Amino acid sequence: MPFQFPLAAVLQYRKSLEEQEYLALERIHHEITGVEGQIARAEEWLVDARQSRASDLARGVASIHLQGAYDRELALERQRDSLQSQLRELKHKLQQHLKSYEVARQKREVLDELRHRQLDVYARHQAKRQQNVLDDLFLSRRRRTQ
Repeated sequence: MPFQFPLAAVLQYRKSLEEQEYLALERIHHEITGVEGQIARAEEWLVDARQSRASDLARGVASIHLQGAYDRELALERQRDSLQSQLRELKHKLQQHLKSYEVARQKREVLDELRHRQLDVYARHQAKRQQNVLDDLFLSRRRRTQ
């Protein structure tokens, strides 16, 4: 009779939960990378806007243009701050999902270890049964020859 793990369905379910948590972690990592890239671009645009305003100021442009430059800088700062807030939220979400993943992994590992132990017991039992059959065969042949 082949080995059958009675909790195979539960083990499969635990594996799928672990996989779902892992995929969620990957999605969050991807989002974090995207937001970090957006922050870097916003920083670059902000530096460019400040340099442009400084050169306009040195050239002596009208105050209405300077006000527009300040407004652009302010909008870029707000965008950067919003992105940084979003990044903090994503990192917090990442920590939560990391904990969930660890719990799912541990639960799956417990069942996996139980399966391995039962398989080991089964293999030993099968080996013992096979040895008993061989012993019986040997004894029956020995009796026939005597």
